[in-house]
Amino acid sequence: MDQIDNYKIVEKIGEGGMGEVYKGVDVMLEREVAIKLLRPELSSREDIVNRFRSEAVALGRLNHSNIAVVYNFGKLPAGQFYMALEFVHGDTLDAVIKRSGSLPWQKAVKYALGILEGLDHAHGFNIVHRDIKPANIVVTNHDTVKILDFGIARILETARLTRVGHLVGTLEYVSPEQIQGKDTDAKSDIYSVGVVLYEMLTGHIPFEKETEYDLIKSQIEEKPKAPHTLCGNIPPKLEKLVLKALEKNPDKRFASARAFCDALIEVSNECADSTRAAPARLPSNKLWGFCREYPGPVFLLALLAFGLIYFLWMQLGAADFAKPPDVATGPASQPPAALAPLAGNDGAAGGTPDQGPNKKPDTGERLPPPPIVPIQPVAESPLDGARLPAPAKIGAVSAAEDNKARVKPPAPAKPKKERRIADDDPGIGRAADNFFN
Repeated sequence: MDQIDNYKIVEKIGEGGMGEVYKGVDVMLEREVAIKLLRPELSSREDIVNRFRSEAVALGRLNHSNIAVVYNFGKLPAGQFYMALEFVHGDTLDAVIKRSGSLPWQKAVKYALGILEGLDHAHGFNIVHRDIKPANIVVTNHDTVKILDFGIARILETARLTRVGHLVGTLEYVSPEQIQGKDTDAKSDIYSVGVVLYEMLTGHIPFEKETEYDLIKSQIEEKPKAPHTLCGNIPPKLEKLVLKALEKNPDKRFASARAFCDALIEVSNECADSTRAAPARLPSNKLWGFCREYPGPVFLLALLAFGLIYFLWMQLGAADFAKPPDVATGPASQPPAALAPLAGNDGAAGGTPDQGPNKKPDTGERLPPPPIVPIQPVAESPLDGARLPAPAKIGAVSAAEDNKARVKPPAPAKPKKERRIADDDPGIGRAADNFFN
């Protein structure tokens, strides 16, 4: 088949038990379309055709960014009915989940919100999809979602058999009341969205059974496993919303797609705020990870630490500089033995008088000062009048000068006989000779 009415066929992109799907081009408007074509044997059934047409009319009134738009509904000369829809570039959500295994909870919530927004718009026109599943959701190249086969998939998939005796696809996602043949409404779509969100978060559907009977029984009677048992990074509040959407009793689910959507938005914002407020876990290398995550505070802390160290170093250095040098605490230096008598005061000179060559070692006992000997005038020496170099100023001389006040004035000299100090005290004579020589 090369053309269907005004649509040029490009290629076949799908086939099922109820019909075929083609990619085509509207030759008049020059836009890509997806064409669903009923099989000839079903086109002869009036009940199916009427439902097909009535829902196509209803879908034609929908105009939402998360719903694939219906462009046209028609009948071929051979009697087959077809529907032309918006062709969406992207991968099915089913392919995305199979490729990733599971999605981050933020992205899963984003896709679920898109699905619920589209369903809320359709439910406002009393249109229920009844076959929400990842294969009917396309993730576009702009990372948004589009709902396909809206309301038509239920007709096309009602008796779809890919293998004899095995019903696949829809059964894993339909609501318990839908399986039991009860009346369905918008809450059936809410259940299906809960299954899709469960699968996006965990990579698994709530009930994975080997046989169709076990699957139906589980859908009706069993509670699904908590999502966190399959994937541990799911926020608890988000998990509660998923399990609420999967309630067996429709009255315990969300009242509408809008209510489910609002709850997801609220929980998503709370989880995002708590994550930003308390980045709880640091990487395995905690210190390095913390430094990389908070470079500004780390730099300020390092700067403060450096300033504190520098301040302490300067304080300690200034104290050491101002401290006077240590003074030797050992015995004070003593004047030469020959000058000890001239000092006249042991405390002033800081030592003890010379005892001669047989001086005993210092035992730490303080000896009494030597007796004060009056200084007698000496006879003229041949050196009198000669200019001698000034003697070195030492501590003993200074001490002697300090003691002049305590020295008694000499007695009047006898003119007939002159004596030298050396005549009375040989030691002092030797000291004087040593001093002037």
